[in-house]
Amino acid sequence: MSKPPKVALRAIDPLQDRYSDRDGNLYSVARLIDDAKKLPVFEVPVSALSLGDVIWAGENILGLAFHVRKCMKADLNCPILLDWYGDIADGRHRIIKAIATGKRTLKARRMTWKPEPDRPAEKA
Repeated sequence: MSKPPKVALRAIDPLQDRYSDRDGNLYSVARLIDDAKKLPVFEVPVSALSLGDVIWAGENILGLAFHVRKCMKADLNCPILLDWYGDIADGRHRIIKAIATGKRTLKARRMTWKPEPDRPAEKA
């Protein structure tokens, strides 16, 4: 009896990540991280984060497995990034890992300015 082939997951490519702020503007996560790299790092309580956003809507099992793998490999020493409103701009996989492992705080940086979006929100 032969074994079924292993399922290959897509490669992680952080440069393709985009962040949509609460106004619907789109930003390159890589650019936001680069812009914020000199900001001070502080400890933020996980309970202080807004955790109600729907993420990965419509994912199938394979797509969800991709995110679970990223959560398991997430580096909790790398600060998450909060935007100018205090919303999570980068770090959802780290936050999920922190919650799953019982960690109460995370390292974070918070942007204190709102940069020009890579793609402004579409007007209704």
